[in-house]
Amino acid sequence: MSADVDVVVAGGGPAGLQFAREIATRSEYAVTVLEANDALSDNDKSTGGTFDQVIERYGVPDEVVMGENEDVVFEAPGASSTLSIPGYVLDFPAFLEFLGEDAAAHGAEIRTGARVSDPVVEDGRVVGVQYWTDGEKRRIDADLVVDATGPRALLAKRLGMFDPDAAQRGIGKEYEVRGRYDLDSMLFRFDHDVAPGGYAWTFPAGDDAFKAGVCWIEDFHDGHAPPDEGTIDDYVESWVAADPRWEAEEVRAVHAGDAVSNNSINQRAMDGLVAVGDAVSSINPLFGEGIRPGMESAEMAADAALAALDRGDTSREGLSTYEERWNGRKGVQWRAQRIVCELLYDFTPGQQRRFVTSAGRLNDAQVERLQAYDLTARDYLDLYPFDRSDLGKVPALTRHV
Repeated sequence: MSADVDVVVAGGGPAGLQFAREIATRSEYAVTVLEANDALSDNDKSTGGTFDQVIERYGVPDEVVMGENEDVVFEAPGASSTLSIPGYVLDFPAFLEFLGEDAAAHGAEIRTGARVSDPVVEDGRVVGVQYWTDGEKRRIDADLVVDATGPRALLAKRLGMFDPDAAQRGIGKEYEVRGRYDLDSMLFRFDHDVAPGGYAWTFPAGDDAFKAGVCWIEDFHDGHAPPDEGTIDDYVESWVAADPRWEAEEVRAVHAGDAVSNNSINQRAMDGLVAVGDAVSSINPLFGEGIRPGMESAEMAADAALAALDRGDTSREGLSTYEERWNGRKGVQWRAQRIVCELLYDFTPGQQRRFVTSAGRLNDAQVERLQAYDLTARDYLDLYPFDRSDLGKVPALTRHV
C-alpha cells in the first residue's frame, strides 16, 4: 500500500511543529501535522520561558516575545543570588502559531481538530496513525510517523518506547497578570512554604505584565506539603500576593500543565517512527525546561529522518543516528542531573539556602555551563549542598536512571 504522505506528525507543540518546519524548509517531502486542538494557539500549557539558543537558532521573531531579562535570580528563605543568564518570555500561543505558519508557508499541511488515537502497525513496522476528526475515525499512512503528542506519549507508550507512568510527574500552574513588576529578572524561589517539593517563579511579560506560577514534583510534594494544604491555585494566589516587588491588578490568563520526566535517555526510534519532545521526556531533569530541549530533539530527529528518507530506509537502524546523537549529547550529563534533581527538590530549608548562596559564587564559565546543562564534577561539588544523609539516597536513585 502506498503512503498518503511522506511524513505525518502527531502533535502540534514546539517539538512537532519544529520537526515539520525542518522537513518542509529543507526538502520536498510531503509532511502533515495532526493537532488535536481546533487551533494551534489553544495549546497554552507552557510558561513560555526560554533562552537565546531558541530565539537565535530557530529564528523566533520579536512579535512573539513578551519580555526579556538580563539575569536570573535564585531565592530561598534567607538567601538570594543573581546569575548573568539572559532569558526570554514567549507569548506561547503566538509562538506556536508562528511555527505552524512558517511550516505551512514552506509546504507543510497543518490539520487542527485531528486527535491521534493509535499507531497503525503492520509486520512490526509503524506505517501510519488513526485519528478522530469531526466525529469520524480516519487513518493516514506515511513513510515516517513522528510522535510529538507530549506527556501523554500516545504512540510511544503503546509501542513500548517510553512509559510515562514509570516516570516522575510534575504539575504546574501560572497566572499571567496585568500589573506592576519591579524586577528585570526571571525569579525562581526554592521554598517549601511557597512550593512544597518544587519552586515558584515570576517572569517579566511586557511593560505592565508578569507571569507568576508554582510547580512541584508529586513525589516530593507529598513529603513537604502541610496536612491542611489547599489547592495549587491557593499556592499561586498566595505567591502572587506575597511580595512588594510586584502587584497584580488583573489576572488575564491562566496556564496549567503537567510533565513526566526521567533522565530523558529513552528509545527514540523504531521501524517507521521517531518520537520527539515530551513524548519521550525531552525535558531537562534538573530544572524542567522543555522548549529548548524539545526543539533540539526535533532538529536532531529531522536530520536523521531526512537522511533516512533520502535512502529509502526508515527502519530503526536507518533512524538510529537520532537516538545515538541525543544520547551522546545528553547521556551522562542528564543521568547525573536526574540524581541531582531528586536531591534538589527534597532539600531541607537549610540546603535550599546553601544551594542559592553557592549559585551566587559560581564564576562566569560555571554559570554558562549551568545554563547549557553542561556541568563538570567540580561544578556539582561547588553548587550542591549535599548532606551526609543524601549519600543514602543515591543508590536507590541510580536504579531509576
